[in-house]
Order: sequence, then structure tokens, then C-alpha cells
Amino acid sequence: MNLLVTGASGSLGQRLVPALLARGQVNIRTLVHRASVQFPECEPVKGALGDLDSLIAVTAGIDTVLHLAALTHCSDEEVYFKVNAGGTKNLLEACRRNNVRRFIFMSSGAARPGGGAYSVSKLAAEKAVQESGLQWTILRPREVYGTGGKEGINQLISWVRKFPVIPVIGNGRYTLSPVFIEDVVSATVEAVFRADVSEKTFDLAGPEDLTLPALIDRLAGYFGVSVGKLFVPIPLLQIGISLLNGLNIKVMVRDQIPRLLCDKSSLGDPAVPLLNFQPRPLEDGLRQCFPRKD
Repeated sequence: MNLLVTGASGSLGQRLVPALLARGQVNIRTLVHRASVQFPECEPVKGALGDLDSLIAVTAGIDTVLHLAALTHCSDEEVYFKVNAGGTKNLLEACRRNNVRRFIFMSSGAARPGGGAYSVSKLAAEKAVQESGLQWTILRPREVYGTGGKEGINQLISWVRKFPVIPVIGNGRYTLSPVFIEDVVSATVEAVFRADVSEKTFDLAGPEDLTLPALIDRLAGYFGVSVGKLFVPIPLLQIGISLLNGLNIKVMVRDQIPRLLCDKSSLGDPAVPLLNFQPRPLEDGLRQCFPRKD
């Protein structure tokens, strides 16, 4: 298999590429834009999602594309659509011109109409993938943790370990389904190497839906700390974000709020039988990242 991976320098890509190589029988080319992570066994090729000519060059001789690259945080909503939807459309056009056979798209569990600009841009990209004429597969991971990053569940874990009080947006009744990164990696590798997952959308969620306060309690219990919760009204938070962004202090962007609050009920195909997706419980995943001595 000749495989192109976009977004290989991201936290998910850095784990996926070695896992793909470990399966063997794959030649990997990585699309390099700004950030670059060196994989000795891979062929890095420079290109950009906004540059169709570069994408035509990078997809030459490729039979499968794994598209991970995306813009996740931006204060300009139009840029989400330019990168996530427009960039995906450019990549699909390059694939068609080079007779690429398969296209595996890493979307998001927050890809919902009410999830804000990022979510809607991912929905637009999904639609382009589904209408591309290629053999497509869409993966929708929920709240991934274990990446070592500083956002989402990873940020929450850091806060629980450091601070005595954690802010909760709104009433906290919305749900999250934390999924360990290695479980997402395993399912994605299966999607790449299986031929019977075309025209399917898979939700990759953790085994539990938890409200944010319940998740904070679970994390506090695991780390053996006592943590309070400060419920922040949404209008107040929106004003605060606008003021901080005006001062060029990037703590959050406004569209992260609807992304968090939107209904993320599963709408996809069952991932367990086809992708051997068996997400581990929260505490089991935490032990992989933060092993305890007890």
C-alpha cells in the first residue's frame, strides 16, 4: 500500500505513523506544511491544503490517503471553512486526478450542526468526502486523552492535578465520552488496512458518557485530590473570551463553547466488529499515562 498521511506532525499522527509502519506492507508519504516530525521510514513531501498543485504532486503514486490535518482553534470562523472544508476538497480533487482509490477522513465527534464553526466545517468536509466518488471511510473520535497536549481532556487532567477549583461551563449537564488515544490509533490502523469499511462512518467514543462534573470527580478520585467546581454562566464566559482575545490572550475561542455543549449522540456504524474497537475504561487509560504506585 502506498499511503499519504496528512497531519502526521500532530499528537495523533505521531502515534499513528509508527503503528501503521509496525503493521508492515505499507509505504508512507507524509504531507509537510509548517511543523515537521521526522519518521526515518517515511517520505516527507512539502505541500499545503490550500495549494492544489502541491497536493496533485504529493498524491502522485498514492492509492490511499489518511487525512488527519485540520484547524481546531481559530477566532476567525471563515478560516475553519477555508482549511477544514476547502482544504479537504482540494485534497479530494488531487486524489481524483491521480486515481487515488481510498480516502480515510479523521473528522470529529463534535461534527454536528449546532457545534459552532469548527464543527460545521468538519460536517462540510464530511459531505465532500461522501460525494467524492472515492472509497471513503469517516472516523469521528470523541474527547481524546493521553496525547500529552494542552487542550480538552488533557487540559482538564492538568487542572485537576494542579488547582483546587475547576471552572465548569454552564450547568455542566452536557456529556463527554473520553477515549484513550491508543484506542483511537488502533481503530484507525484497522480502518486503513481493512477493505470492508468503505462508505461507513464510525464514532470512536469511550465506554462511558460523563457529565463534566462527574468527569472531574472521577479524575480527582484517580489522582487522590480534592477539587471544587466553579460553575461559570455561558454569557459571562463569552464576554471574558472576547475581552481576552482582544488583548491577544488566547485561552479559548468562542466556538469551543457550542462544540462542548452540542449533542454528540452516536450516529455512525458500530466500530467494534469491523475495527476491533474496544475502548478501555477511563482509569485504565489514565494508568497508561499517569501510573500510580498503589
